[in-house]
Order: sequence, then structure tokens, then C-alpha cells
Amino acid sequence: MAWFWDNAVTLSTLVMAAAAIAALIYAHLQIAENKKAERRANANELWRETLRLAFDNPKLSDPTLKLAQFDYEERTIDGSIEFFQKYELYVDTILNASEEILEVSPTREWDVAVRIQLKPHRDYLLSPYFQKSGYLEQYTPRFRTFLHEVLNDPRHTPPAPTN
Repeated sequence: MAWFWDNAVTLSTLVMAAAAIAALIYAHLQIAENKKAERRANANELWRETLRLAFDNPKLSDPTLKLAQFDYEERTIDGSIEFFQKYELYVDTILNASEEILEVSPTREWDVAVRIQLKPHRDYLLSPYFQKSGYLEQYTPRFRTFLHEVLNDPRHTPPAPTN
């Protein structure tokens, strides 16, 4: 017991140091978890925005529905170069959002939803114009691989419209 009293200051210093280390570890874990939650919330918001964009632009959101005449070689929609530029920005927005969403979802919980959004743009994304444009260079290798898989996956091809 005498040893305990003789070393009480040392022991209390060690206990305080251990408590401080535990508090630092806990704070680090909390900050990391908050960052993950914030990124997930941002991904959900991005997804809502892409759906809103699709709702507001039905001609651009699904070229397979044939609501407009797409000409990827001439880069026109219904003969309009300006409308085609809007389409390019629309697709770029979808691609950027998709990359961001998939980045925060390592378990691939968003895969199917993203595939469904990207598949209608398959003809454009595989067009010689897009392939040579350099747009793909802005994306990570992981996302480019994912996009390649999406575009070559026959299981998720949108149904052809019936007239």
C-alpha cells in the first residue's frame, strides 16, 4: 500500500493520459462518422437533383423514348446545336453525380439506380464523338471502369419504346 501512495501522482498522470488518448480516439471516430454521414447526405441530395433534372427535361433524360431526334454525329437534337449542348451538360451532370454517389457508397448500394440513369445515354456515351471528346478523362479510373461495365451490360438495357 505504501508503494501505491508513493506513486499516486505517477498513477494519476498515467490514468489522465490514458483518458486523454481515449477521448482523442473517440473524437476522431466521431469526426470520421460525421464526415461519412455528411457525404451520404450530399449523395442523396445529388440524386434528388438528378431526378429533378430528369423530370424537368424529359427529352434529355431518356433518348431511348424518342421524344426528340438525336444526331450524335451532327451534334444536334431536333436539328438544334444549342439543345445538344444542353444535353451534353445534362449527361455531364448525371456522370458527375453518379461518380460522387458511387464514391460514398463502397458497398455498391447505388449501383442499380445509377445504372438505370446512365443506360438511356448509352448511344451517346459510346458515340465516337463522346469517346474522342476527352470528357472521360475527368473521371477516376474506378468510375470509368464502372461506366464501361454499365455500357456493356445487356441486363440493364432500357426497354425499347412501343409506338
